[in-house]
Amino acid sequence: MVNKTSRRLFLKSGTAMGLGLAAAVTAPMSRAQAGPEANLWERWMAHTPGSTKTVDNSAFDEILKEYRHLSADNISLIDYANLKRQGRDTLSRYIDHLANSPVDDLSRDEQFTYWGNFYNALTLKVIIDHYPVASIRDIDISPGFFSNGPWGAKLVTVMGEDLSLDDMEHRILRPIWRDPRVHYVVN
Repeated sequence: MVNKTSRRLFLKSGTAMGLGLAAAVTAPMSRAQAGPEANLWERWMAHTPGSTKTVDNSAFDEILKEYRHLSADNISLIDYANLKRQGRDTLSRYIDHLANSPVDDLSRDEQFTYWGNFYNALTLKVIIDHYPVASIRDIDISPGFFSNGPWGAKLVTVMGEDLSLDDMEHRILRPIWRDPRVHYVVN
């Protein structure tokens, strides 16, 4: 059974992070801009069908309630300055909580929520760690001479594996769930 509270939080977090959605939807993307191809990382296929275990996302829900605001034209915006000043510890504890959660013990539906929220929480942390910054693309921490942005940097360790935002989106979420809405939710 899908945990409706977790799924709802996942969707809210995806909406919160969809700051550049209008431009992304209307502007055609080149292959270089679109990101890596989906390339399944088999290690993350493990799950526990029928599991009723859930991950506590209440801290992330509180962060979104406190620091996400709607603009006059109904676009979700994050108050990065105040999140950096007042919410950094809560966000870090939430990320640590996710990193130490036994993701293999979760059902496939709960894993979808887990990875989506994890991606979005890490994105917030990367931004506040470098704030003020005009664009996430200006946070050049990915390895490689031609790399741009933070997506390729290994940011967290989960069950002994170092992971980047690219790993989460293109090696876990997209290839396992094969749902085109994944890109919207995590961007």
